Amino acid sequence: MSSKNASRLVLALILMSLAFITGCNSKQKAATDSAGQRVALGAVSLCSGCGQIKGSAECCKPDQVLCSKCGLVKGSPGCCQMPKGSTEPVALCTMCGQVAGSASCCKPGQALCPKCGLVKGSPGCCKIK
Repeated sequence: MSSKNASRLVLALILMSLAFITGCNSKQKAATDSAGQRVALGAVSLCSGCGQIKGSAECCKPDQVLCSKCGLVKGSPGCCQMPKGSTEPVALCTMCGQVAGSASCCKPGQALCPKCGLVKGSPGCCKIK
């Protein structure tokens, strides 16, 4: 691969990562994490070490039960949604609760949770306030 092609690939990956992290909807609402702290508009980043929302009270908290399948905290938003220790950023869309940029992110017609208003059963359901 030539250095010109490698540079293009790196630039493309950076642009895709930025689009992925900023969320999928132009009409984004403010969000708070499970600890009640304000977070970036559009998307909430997940910790690759535990699967919890980065910066939340649960993030990398010791003695949490781990999922036998993925190795992340069982029941965390990232549980079985991302590989443990992933170097690729994973975020949840604050508009729907799905993994930002996924095929189900902000897809019309999904059932909403009456408690939190996000897509029922999504990784962010009742975990993003």
